[in-house]
Amino acid sequence: MRFAISLWTSFNLGNFIMSRPAVAILSTENLLHNIKIIKERVKPAKVIAMVKANAYGHGIRSVGLRLDGYADELGVASIDEAFVLRKAGVQSPIILMQGVYEAGELLLAAKEGFEVVFNNEAQLEWLNAIHLPVPLRSWIKINTGMGRLGFSMEDARNVYQYLSGHKGVVQPVKVMSHFACSDECTHPLNQRQIALFNQFIEGVDTEYSLCNSAGILHFPDCFFNYVRPGILLYGISPVRGKTGKDFGLKPVMTLQTRLTSVHTFKKGASIGYGARYQCPEDMPVGIAAFGYGDGYPVSARDGTPILVNQVECCVIGRVSMDMLAVDLRSCPNAKVGDSVTLWGEGLPLERVVENTSNIVWDMITGVQNRVKFLWTDGLTAEQQ
Repeated sequence: MRFAISLWTSFNLGNFIMSRPAVAILSTENLLHNIKIIKERVKPAKVIAMVKANAYGHGIRSVGLRLDGYADELGVASIDEAFVLRKAGVQSPIILMQGVYEAGELLLAAKEGFEVVFNNEAQLEWLNAIHLPVPLRSWIKINTGMGRLGFSMEDARNVYQYLSGHKGVVQPVKVMSHFACSDECTHPLNQRQIALFNQFIEGVDTEYSLCNSAGILHFPDCFFNYVRPGILLYGISPVRGKTGKDFGLKPVMTLQTRLTSVHTFKKGASIGYGARYQCPEDMPVGIAAFGYGDGYPVSARDGTPILVNQVECCVIGRVSMDMLAVDLRSCPNAKVGDSVTLWGEGLPLERVVENTSNIVWDMITGVQNRVKFLWTDGLTAEQQ
């Protein structure tokens, strides 16, 4: 956590003016460390780095530029995200993981060289009805058990043959599927999906992709030609009971703020909306400038860990829109202006989420744009 505190101090002492102390400090060093760890784990498979959903809340432009040249490809949800990356100067190949949403996007994807994942009949109809200026780089997605996107096992063979004979498509067409339960290593659906995928690709001479982040951790025999890490890139574990550190990863995002108020409350005093928390004794309580309006989960229970001056304390009372209360008994000398870490370096997000009804994915993508995003290398970070 030392890097975060020293960086924040340097910004306050310089010309950077902060009116509210809620900041997300993002580490280029940790991001590049994580992708190197992943590449070493999966080699010789290639890495499609997932930067959809604003790079899991970290900033799609900033993350895309930093991963450019490190990832083999970048994965986005839509062509809009792909254009954001290109406009920012990203040169890496880009794959539209959900394919296109209308026929005209096929023209744009072909012209820009974006790879397209075909996953439904409508997309095939659009392809058949349009003349492309250049052949389209494409994948077919098959549904082996996720039950979300992709052609059924019954239809996928015919669809693959159709695309393989289409003049508007670069050959060979690649094949992918998606795990539904890879975070639960022993779930029986995993082996069924692996068997169905292997059954489909037998005799199909192309490149394949099956593993998401949890698949990378649990199924090394299924790396094939490409893996698609998402949450792992950002130093967070997709597996319950584990942290990114357990896999040699480092958190990219550290959320920090400051104490804006410190009081000693008498035994029996209530804290926050609904008077949920009652002080069990005379005790110091701090108020930190961060709430659900910034992206901290309102579902956080009393006892959720939080750091004050690198000392572990806990959240008490219901989280408010702009602030939350902290039990300072383990840090009795804390004062107004002291540093507070909500998660990141020194406090894994995986520990925090255990005290909420949330998941790590919605917490990192839920950080709001009024939180200032600062990168440790001093480059400009776009806030999305």
